Parts: sequence; structure tokens; C-alpha cells
Amino acid sequence: MTAAAQRTPPATEPVTPLTDNRAEMTIETADQVLEITGEQRFWTKAQRAALAAIGLAHAPTHDLVAFFHICKSTGLDPFRREIYYIQRKRKVQGQEELYYTAQTGIDGFRHIGQRTGRFIRRVGPFWTGPEDDPTWWVRGEDGINRRRWVDVWLHDHPPAAAMCRIEHRSIAGDETVTQAVALFSEFAVGKDEWQDDPRTGRGVKTGRRILTGLWPTMGAHMIGKVAEAQAWRIAFPRELVNIYEHTEMEQADAAQRELEREAAAARRREARSQEQPGAVIPGTVVSASTTETADRATGPGASEREPDATSAEPADEPPTADELREELRAYASVMGSTVAKITYRWRKATGTSLNEATGGQLAVLLAELRPYVLSALGSHPEAAEHVEAGGLLIRLDPDATVWSREDAREG
Repeated sequence: MTAAAQRTPPATEPVTPLTDNRAEMTIETADQVLEITGEQRFWTKAQRAALAAIGLAHAPTHDLVAFFHICKSTGLDPFRREIYYIQRKRKVQGQEELYYTAQTGIDGFRHIGQRTGRFIRRVGPFWTGPEDDPTWWVRGEDGINRRRWVDVWLHDHPPAAAMCRIEHRSIAGDETVTQAVALFSEFAVGKDEWQDDPRTGRGVKTGRRILTGLWPTMGAHMIGKVAEAQAWRIAFPRELVNIYEHTEMEQADAAQRELEREAAAARRREARSQEQPGAVIPGTVVSASTTETADRATGPGASEREPDATSAEPADEPPTADELREELRAYASVMGSTVAKITYRWRKATGTSLNEATGGQLAVLLAELRPYVLSALGSHPEAAEHVEAGGLLIRLDPDATVWSREDAREG
């Protein structure tokens, strides 16, 4: 028997009523490769391959079925990046679970609203200032104070709220107006401000929050999109149920990053609580002299020896600001980018250069970039485990550029 005859045929995907879309795979034009047709019941193989490329490779079948229904009912095309299905984590009764959220841009809301045939026009968004500022109140002819709204925000500080109206026809045919107001304090994404404690040299929280992302520079635009998205959802609840604008979900993304930081901190605390003399805590680097010192401390006659002067030094010194700056170079190397690119938004939001940044600020910046670095270190599990536990890549290899080489990743 020849070698060709001994080859086993490739495994084929079982055909079920849900995945039996052989008729839909008949392609007459190039546009039909990813086009969702009117008679289609589920994603074709070509579409599922494209979905895998945009982050849904491991999505469960029931979530793919739900996403297909959302795309078909709204008319938004995921392959044109008109709608996304974002995976997140949440805690339910102390247990983490994965869930998906359908998200689109503000143009997606406008597209869905206009497809209903009941949309008349959009009015706004408008913005207003703080509650305690009398310039944002106007006394009417009836003697009642009413809030003043402006259609252009020209102030240096962000607005207190945004408002938008949608004029449309109800299902019964009556003309009506829906209005939504979004408070800046409820949707703006921020993080704790840190500064170095002059007594200990460690970073401590100041108790203040600083805006992140586009919120410091484009706050009016961001909160205006939130107000408009909410107005669209109130006007057309059936068409837009459980669909959110990207800006509305930034708080959820920030909460997930905080959840990941808490989990990493818990792992480090657990490792330290189980520390034994001479044991290495994941995420730290111990030199040969440290282990020799531990051996002498636990060996025979240890009680008769004089204490070593060097044993009073901690085994895991906190990194200096210069070390954190070098770690940023290692992160950029892992991500195949440059320090200038991966820190651009942070520098623009804080107005601080990397040379002027404190150790606490750099530590927070590295924590924000860590999830992306862990994803890029998938082919190097030892380094990924080291980083996830809070360790520094430069303590694994002082050469910050080594992580851009394939041989280093392969270990």
C-alpha cells in the first residue's frame, strides 16, 4: 500500500440543521463572501473565519447565534466594523463569568434609527455647566429658574452634563420627542492619582482621580455621544435593546482592568504569605548570594553565627523610576512598537513626559499596558507568568530589546 493511500482524510465538520448552509455558500460575486443574506440562518464558514480574526474565535455557539440575530435584525455589518461583540468578565456570587456585549459607534445608532422609518430629526446634543454655577441658570417669565444649555462647548473645563432629543413617531403614529441627559461624572473614565512618598520612596494614592483616554481632551464630545445614544435607545427600544455605544462601556472596561489588577495582587499576596526561607516568590528575581544567605541562616550552627549585615536588606527591592522607564522599553519591544507610541495617549492626557513622571505614575502606566503585554507573550509562558505576578521583564533579561527577537520568545 502506498503512502498516499495510507493518508487519512481530513476531519470534516459535522453537518447539523444549524450549520447546514451549503446553499448559502454558492458565491456569484466577490461581495457575497461575507454578505449576510436575507435567507441566511447562521454564519457561513467564510464568515466564521472572519469572525475569528476579529476576536470571536473561541466564542460559544449560543453567543454566535445571538450575535448573528443582532447583526441581521439591525442591519449592521460586523465585517465593516459597524458592530462589535465584546467579551468581558464579571463577578457573580464571588465567581467570575464571561459575557458578551454588542457595541457600535454613534453612527450605528443613527443607521438603526433611520431604518425604522419613524425617525423625524435629532436635536442636539447640548451641554451645560456645574450645578452651583449661577451662570448656567436662567429665570423665566414665570419666575422659575431653568437650566441653560449651549449647542457648542467652548470652555477649558469639561461640561457637567449633555442632553439630546430625538423627534420620532411612536408605533401608534403619534409624533413625540424623547430626551436623555448624561452626567459627566457618571461616565467619564478616570484612575487614581499616585505620587511618591518622600519618607518611604514608594508610590501612594493622593485621593484624587484623573481623567484617562480621550476624556481629558474631548470630554464634551464623549459625553455628547453618550447622551445621544441614550436618546436613540429610549426612542427605539425594540431595535436598540442591549446595544451600547463604545463610550458608554468604557466604565465597564475600566472595571475589568481593575478586576485583573486585584486578581494579580491577590496572587502576589498569597505567594508572599507562603514564603519559606530560601523560596522564590513568583514575580521576583533572587540572586545567588540571597540563596546562600538563606542556606547559612537555616543550616547547622546558624544560632551560633553573628547576624550578617547584608541580611537586613529586603530580597525584593521596589523598582526605581529608571527601572520602570527601562521596563517600558521592554514592553514596547514585546508589543512590536515603540515607547513613544504606546505612551502617546498617556502623555497627552497627563501632560507629563516620561522623564518627569514619578515612580507611582509609571507603575500605573505599566499596569494599564500589562494585559496587552501578557497577550503578546503567549509564546513565552515563563515570562508571561513572571509579568502577571508583578515581576519586571528587565529582571529576567536586562536587554530591553531582546523581547523583539523570535528566538527570545521561543525560549
